[in-house]
Amino acid sequence: MPQPCTPGPATRPNWTVARPSAWCKPASSVQPVSSNRWKGWSRRWKPFVTIHHREHAMPDHSLNMLLFAHVLGAAIWFGTALTFPFWGRSINRASRLETVLDISDRVFQLKLLLVMGGLAITLVSGILLTLKMGYPFFSFQDPFAWLGTAQVLVVFITLVSCLILYLMIQGLRGRRSRFRYVPPLGYNNIALIALVYMEMTLRPAATEQWAWLGLPLVLLVAADLIYARHLYRRIQRLRSLSPEQFVGRYFQLLRDEDMTWFFRMFHDDAEFHDPFATGPVRGLKAIERFFQSLGDQFEDIDILPRRVLGQGNRIVTEWTANGITRNGAEMQDLQGVNVMELERGKIRRIDIFFDSRQLPPVTRVSV
Repeated sequence: MPQPCTPGPATRPNWTVARPSAWCKPASSVQPVSSNRWKGWSRRWKPFVTIHHREHAMPDHSLNMLLFAHVLGAAIWFGTALTFPFWGRSINRASRLETVLDISDRVFQLKLLLVMGGLAITLVSGILLTLKMGYPFFSFQDPFAWLGTAQVLVVFITLVSCLILYLMIQGLRGRRSRFRYVPPLGYNNIALIALVYMEMTLRPAATEQWAWLGLPLVLLVAADLIYARHLYRRIQRLRSLSPEQFVGRYFQLLRDEDMTWFFRMFHDDAEFHDPFATGPVRGLKAIERFFQSLGDQFEDIDILPRRVLGQGNRIVTEWTANGITRNGAEMQDLQGVNVMELERGKIRRIDIFFDSRQLPPVTRVSV
């Protein structure tokens, strides 16, 4: 029966290593080793030092690889998540259409790869680390209360990230209003990720969890409620506009080139019929492209409503337009009529009528 290793003072230190007990020699047979030999032995066997459980010892290089993947994935995930809401705000700002529309798809693909890829790496490596280290899942008792709380927060973050992914895909497919919910959800994720980092670094005890998490979570919920109230009031205010106020806002935003709020007056599946276009323009994404192409041909254009007739969800507007093309050709006193059909305070369809023979030389837009 092999005896347990009990080296003397001049022999190898009695570290618990992941070696079969049969390898151990009796204490009497252990020979003193030189300092150089001990350094080589320590380098050779140090990776096998058991950290928590003797029965499930794991080489340090495997543990280090998991730790490296976990930290790298978390850094990519958190770093990209920090910029995601700000990119969402730039998508919602359509004042520079030639820039926003051209890069939005590419930026989305890059952000999607980094955010969801970093999240996937962090989750997989975190689960493997938890299993390898023998830590429990969703335990809220000491000494692992910090880990259980962090795991719950990560579950919420994953759900919010999947919701952001769904909204972004819907926005790219034409439902542009979905983009508007990305920034607030992104800010929520940033706050939750910061709380996860706090839990992982400070590791508060079970009795201290609410002291650390209570105030941040209350502030986060309060911010969400304030945003929801602001969004509701804005929608109600738009629905309560009179026909004259609605038309005035429409042409004022167009004149100021405030395309962000201008496009928010349309439904995602709105239709736009204009003699400038080669055919019907369907969907808000196509309408954005139409105005981008139209703006490329005009240096300046000013449209003023002259008469507004409204009844129910139908508004008829007579207008006069003046402008100059980028080639220097002038457009003077072009008269036309807009017929708007509204639904829940937003434009469902616009039909525009004017005499195209009064136009300067321009190219009709094909979307």
